[in-house]
Amino acid sequence: MTPFPESEIMTIKRLEVALRKTDYKLLKDGAYKLHEKYHSGHKFEYLDLLKEIFMEVSNNASIPQDIKDLLTPTIEDILSERGINADTSTSPYEALNQNRVSSLTSLSYNSNNVQEKEVQQPEEQKMSAFDAFSAKTVQTSYEPNFENSFETKPFEEFSTPTISTTENFSQEHNSYEENSENETQQIQQDTQQNQHENINKENTQYEQMPIKAKTVAIYYGQDNSNEKAKNIIKYRELISKSQNSEMKEVLRLLCEINTQTNTNVSELKNLLEQLKTTSHKINLITNSSSKNLIELFEKNELSYSLMGKNESAQTKLIPLFGLSNLFVCNDCKEKYLNKNNEITSIVLECPKCKNPMFADFYANTYNCELNLDYYNEALISLANSDVWFIVHPNTDEKTTANLLLSALKLNNKVEDIFILDKDINVRENFRSLFASINQSARINIQMSALEDFLNLVR
Repeated sequence: MTPFPESEIMTIKRLEVALRKTDYKLLKDGAYKLHEKYHSGHKFEYLDLLKEIFMEVSNNASIPQDIKDLLTPTIEDILSERGINADTSTSPYEALNQNRVSSLTSLSYNSNNVQEKEVQQPEEQKMSAFDAFSAKTVQTSYEPNFENSFETKPFEEFSTPTISTTENFSQEHNSYEENSENETQQIQQDTQQNQHENINKENTQYEQMPIKAKTVAIYYGQDNSNEKAKNIIKYRELISKSQNSEMKEVLRLLCEINTQTNTNVSELKNLLEQLKTTSHKINLITNSSSKNLIELFEKNELSYSLMGKNESAQTKLIPLFGLSNLFVCNDCKEKYLNKNNEITSIVLECPKCKNPMFADFYANTYNCELNLDYYNEALISLANSDVWFIVHPNTDEKTTANLLLSALKLNNKVEDIFILDKDINVRENFRSLFASINQSARINIQMSALEDFLNLVR
């Protein structure tokens, strides 16, 4: 885990520097930092600075859309929790002066009274469980921050403070004020320069720090219903006796299985995109058979391999129970991956022998045959990985649970294991199972497991 989390002002200053220098790589890194800090439950104080950044990013057409899509919703969530209007036409000072409702009394009061009355801060609301990749809101009441009030203009240089004088002041007093003004201006400029130097120094350390390329294994699990398993068993029985079965029943079953199988896998997108910029080799093992996995790689131009092809690819996809768009010929055993995601195919014609090809499905049960090629490839990949990142494991799925435990017994090089799931009982159960096999591996089941994993492999 990260021993010293980055301060809020450092995260915001990174964004300001990136906007000034139009450094979109630094801006994207800062957006991820802000996103991670928000979802860790941090209570933000520099709301005026965040509103300025929000307005700058929203109104700047040159900023890439993918950065906007990450940064602006995050700032909107932060501001909306404090009752601040997150639009691009209202300045942060007008937004902060709007009427608010106290979270303690539910009575409307004017923000001009904030300096006169002390508003009690409610105890921070903790997350009940870690919902991987999805936004969680933390209810907090607004408490103004006066310690850094000179930093309220992040996109303008510090201006010279104005010191009012009267005609009755003596010449000596005017000279003293002029010197004080110059000293104050110099202190402010030095403070700004030091902050920028610290940020640039930190970013330089990120770039210069030598990173040893690791082999990372990711297990991604989804819930598979008993009805789906029963359908697959029946389907395999029918196609094995296709001469005596009604083809309508086979096709109807395929349509139903496809509906159950082609689930959404978009929560993997951000994870894979962040790993894309690293030099690590990724083994993505999954019990999902959704055709959307292939679409995820294709649409986002992520380098991947399937069935041993394209060994130079960064990510090896290992679908333990097949894919709905991966077809196999019953006669010559030729396999074909259908990448056209607009139309869901049920049966294809084999390009080799011209016989029908059916989806290569398998069920996670003891009484259904398993593709040993997929299973062995997953076992070897897990056993040869330095880092494990386990998403949504399930002790009820004996095949996948035993796969993970068997691979850990064979792995003598794994250093870190991260377990991610919204249910703390699931995380704790697998932590105990893994610890009983390998006591030297660092097992992280904290709510910050995703952030800690990315910090390790970044």
